[in-house]
Amino acid sequence: MEGQGCSVDLLDDWYARELQTSAQSIRDYERATYYAGHWSEDYEPWVQMLAQLNSGPGKELVAWNSAAIYDMIYTQPIVYELGNLSVPTVLMIGDKDTTAIGKDFSPPAVRALLGHYPELGKSAARRIPHARLIEFPDFGHAPQIQDPVAFHKALLQALKGIAH
Repeated sequence: MEGQGCSVDLLDDWYARELQTSAQSIRDYERATYYAGHWSEDYEPWVQMLAQLNSGPGKELVAWNSAAIYDMIYTQPIVYELGNLSVPTVLMIGDKDTTAIGKDFSPPAVRALLGHYPELGKSAARRIPHARLIEFPDFGHAPQIQDPVAFHKALLQALKGIAH
């Protein structure tokens, strides 16, 4: 890493990796991260949507935008700014989410510390004034896809609480 931003080499590496994205690589990643090791054919439309973005016209722009997003997440952490939020905030997380940008190239000792969402969610909620944390204990990164009924019920209930 150079200074405050991402090194050009790392950004180029992310871009090159994104250009290799396929339906199978998306499916494998989502199975492990989004769906906590479980798979249902109900998730396949989401895989195909991403696969088409990553293989169709404009795939270079999609890959570059993904790489730039990784750079932003990796080099510009916002955790120190969460206390500045003044709007009603509801955090909805899957406790089995293991997402962490850069985890795949982190040393094993560091990798073991990343992507622990039960702890991360509670920490973020403590930092945000008057935040409400809703956890889905059995879900990964995408509880809205794993169980849309439960997710929407929790979301609507939270929104009612904010409105009053």
